[in-house]
Amino acid sequence: MKKGSKEKVTMGSGEVFIDEFNGQLPEFQTLITTMMTDEKRAGWIKGGASIEYKPTMTTEKDDLGHIVKEVLTDEEATFKTGLFTWNAETLQKLCSTARLETAGKYRILKVGGTSNDDGKQYVILFVHKDPVEGNCYLVIVGRNSAGFTITWATDSATVIDAEFGCKPQDDEGTLIQFVEEIDEEYKEEYTEEELNVLTIEQIKLIATAKGYTITKTVKAEIIAEFLAAQEAAKQQ
Repeated sequence: MKKGSKEKVTMGSGEVFIDEFNGQLPEFQTLITTMMTDEKRAGWIKGGASIEYKPTMTTEKDDLGHIVKEVLTDEEATFKTGLFTWNAETLQKLCSTARLETAGKYRILKVGGTSNDDGKQYVILFVHKDPVEGNCYLVIVGRNSAGFTITWATDSATVIDAEFGCKPQDDEGTLIQFVEEIDEEYKEEYTEEELNVLTIEQIKLIATAKGYTITKTVKAEIIAEFLAAQEAAKQQ
């Protein structure tokens, strides 16, 4: 089955990573490379994760119902998950009034005081891994809007439920990025002009998919080597 196929069955949970939002998201490949680290892991999760998008439509019609107009007037999106592993640093990212300090062997988290609202927004990256049918990713920007409840119980581990209200992440008003891996499709044959507009990384990726060996490092030489391998493959 091809990655990203409509026959794909999505099962299982994933991982959540969090980082402070600086006002602009990088290109997606850069985003996952910089965020998918242990340092930015929000914590291991329990109970999975969910994303919900709710549009609000206003409908107007004439008295006899002949003319109907429906307009999107509002929208909201919410990401929810449960953090199975966490500490005070995790809670600081879940609470806008939290202040963190250390004193000797103690880490102290202070919560509360509306004047302490830091106004920070965070980039949330959820990753569901599937090496066979393709990974999928969710990218949102927001902050936890549900507060938190910490329960110490004798028969179960403490899970911190987090609920992030999604904020626009670009000038288009995007609330959610859903990204899925697909099997890349390549042309049967490439010309020198077509290869010239590609980056070295893109040329090498295509070469690998086609089974060509690339040993050169200079772009012009890489293209020449690619074209030679392409020609040799046609003779086989």
